[in-house]
Amino acid sequence: MNHIICYVPIQSGKVINEKTWGLYHFAKKIAQLEHSRFLAIVVHSGLEEKTLLELPFDEVYHVKLEEEQWHLVEAHIQAFERIYQELSAIQGMCLFSSGYLYHDIATSLSDKHKSDISIKVLEVKQIGDGPKNYMVRRSLYNEKIQEWITLSPEINFQYVTIDQAILYGEKENGQRPRLKGIHFKFENDRKIKFVKSSKMSLEELKITEARCVIGIGRGVSGCNQEELNLIMKLAEILNAPIGGSKVADELGLIPRENRIGASGSNIEADIYIAIGISGSTQHLEGIRGVKNVIAINDDASAPIFNRCDIGIVGDFREGVKMLVESFEMERRYQEAYA
Repeated sequence: MNHIICYVPIQSGKVINEKTWGLYHFAKKIAQLEHSRFLAIVVHSGLEEKTLLELPFDEVYHVKLEEEQWHLVEAHIQAFERIYQELSAIQGMCLFSSGYLYHDIATSLSDKHKSDISIKVLEVKQIGDGPKNYMVRRSLYNEKIQEWITLSPEINFQYVTIDQAILYGEKENGQRPRLKGIHFKFENDRKIKFVKSSKMSLEELKITEARCVIGIGRGVSGCNQEELNLIMKLAEILNAPIGGSKVADELGLIPRENRIGASGSNIEADIYIAIGISGSTQHLEGIRGVKNVIAINDDASAPIFNRCDIGIVGDFREGVKMLVESFEMERRYQEAYA
């Protein structure tokens, strides 16, 4: 029987990452195609058994690492190898989030096992009636090309990383899974040591590196310091550097290196908040790789609204104030129930 395995993403080793539920729903569809066993591998540094028992899989295999070990790719690889031995060299597919740590784990495992790997996949579909006959879809060159790849049925075990942009879904509780803890000793032969993890400050973060970017345009020119402070407050809440349009650069609203567009930088952020930007062709070229766009503009016919996922038509001051209040409320909620 084929096995579909989710390598459950954990935040800082101690909290189930919200991407887990998107990965779960994605993998569940594949498992249902072949009536496969549906398993989870959890490598953590402090999850409670109660949390593990709430995971909606048939079986959950977990390894607890020391906190400093959890950050090391090599520790995860050794943990996976130990669980793989426990499962007696099963056949099937293991799915990972495309996040940096899990991407490195997946690629390292595929290389070690001389197996196939598909990166940042958006869709998996079955072809034909035989087992292990799958095609995967992914996008290339900022979504300019959609590529379908046929996975070889001759490969016993496939590794697949799923694009984080599509990993969203509601939390789900299933029947109590079969839970098995695996114990092993991490052999750090390479003498790799985790030193520390730190969040880059807003001043250090470049617009081409940030997960969230704020862009300003002509629409905010002439605003007073209090209104600029409101935009800055939004940037601080989201840890989002401020870039902008060609016009914003020419008006001196942003430094030249933060210009976004064909004549500036291309960004690939998860979220881009366009404030007072009409959306010229050259600016839209610069945000082609952005996954989600929020636009605020008082002109309902502005081209930016054809590109956005959420559009707010109105005065940018009210729009930014609404976002700040919403994000602050969400932050207070998370702090209260952390």
